[in-house]
Amino acid sequence: MYLGENACLSQGYVPKVDFATFDNCSPSFGYGFKYANCKTGEEITFAFSVQDPTNQVLRKEGDCDCWQYVGEDNNADELISNYVEYSTCVECIDAAAIELCASGERTIGYAIRAQLPSAPPEDKGFDECCFENKVLADLSDADPYKNDFTGYYHFRPSNNSTCVFKLVRKSDGSETTLNDDTYGTFLDFGGPDNADLSYIIVDWRAVLSAFGQGYYQVKKEVSTVGISQDFYYSTVRLLPFSNANADNTVRIDCTQDGRLLRIGDFSNTGFKTSQRFMGFFGRPRYEYEQNNVSKRSYKVEQASMSVDKQYLFTGQLLPDCILDELMEFTLLGNELFVSDYNTNNPSYSFQVYPVELTSTQEPEYYTTSRGATIEITLSDRFKDNRKYNC
Repeated sequence: MYLGENACLSQGYVPKVDFATFDNCSPSFGYGFKYANCKTGEEITFAFSVQDPTNQVLRKEGDCDCWQYVGEDNNADELISNYVEYSTCVECIDAAAIELCASGERTIGYAIRAQLPSAPPEDKGFDECCFENKVLADLSDADPYKNDFTGYYHFRPSNNSTCVFKLVRKSDGSETTLNDDTYGTFLDFGGPDNADLSYIIVDWRAVLSAFGQGYYQVKKEVSTVGISQDFYYSTVRLLPFSNANADNTVRIDCTQDGRLLRIGDFSNTGFKTSQRFMGFFGRPRYEYEQNNVSKRSYKVEQASMSVDKQYLFTGQLLPDCILDELMEFTLLGNELFVSDYNTNNPSYSFQVYPVELTSTQEPEYYTTSRGATIEITLSDRFKDNRKYNC
């Protein structure tokens, strides 16, 4: 039996009678129950025209919002008659998603895991005066032996990450964007072999022609998940090639055509770079190998013989950043080429000379310098100095 709004049966006393009042066309239904939205926490007071709920959570018929009981209240904001009850907010929200909102407009989003580049270590002020990061170029001769190049790269962690390479001239602070092949070889993101790799291989001959000699630095402006960071590579001193400027140095070139787990995949991308060090390369040591055949007559005859040259590279007082790049990147290259520029070298034939890594010695460190001395044994890449008796 319907008793009307805010009515009850007399149980030996006269019930309290409230009258609905209207204020600016908004009715007040008197006594009600306060509920909080399960998602937003918004509070509202409901009055029920048929029967009060018995569970803690309800959802109005035809609505996706779920409401959890808070307590009693004096003035109701809304009168409802049709609703569904639930024990918990989770149960209500799940039911609403299935029953009511399955065909509603939705946006599926995926979280992208992106690792921000680490900040450079603190500069503690210890002088590295014994090392000069020198690069050379010759405007009158395009010989690779006389013209250095340096590769700089970036792997983006997500598709919306960006990277801009810039050449900074230290004398006046001017910047030149490196986004084409004007000053080297440029690869933008979206390449066919690795869409997440971008690099610039700076041709110092082109830089020397455009801006002249001096101190330069490559800057990398990176934006990752909305966070912008600038990274500066080691400053280099660009000089015109001459025997005097190149003396006492060695250059190692490498092509990188593989996947480095700590860095990224360079496969089929054409990336290459070079490093110039204070040091020496050469003074070959000859190693022989002979294979013999024993005859039935107990005579031993030579079947084949080969000779292999072993060369020693010595790098002097290399800073940590230079040594790490040499040991953990350059020497891992698919192809290595060594050029020696020492005027006192017994041989002047080591010009972009193909070699392969044989072994390394432990670096030698000093208490008076941050630099380290390293010795590396390399050998001829082509093992064709052989003799066969057949």
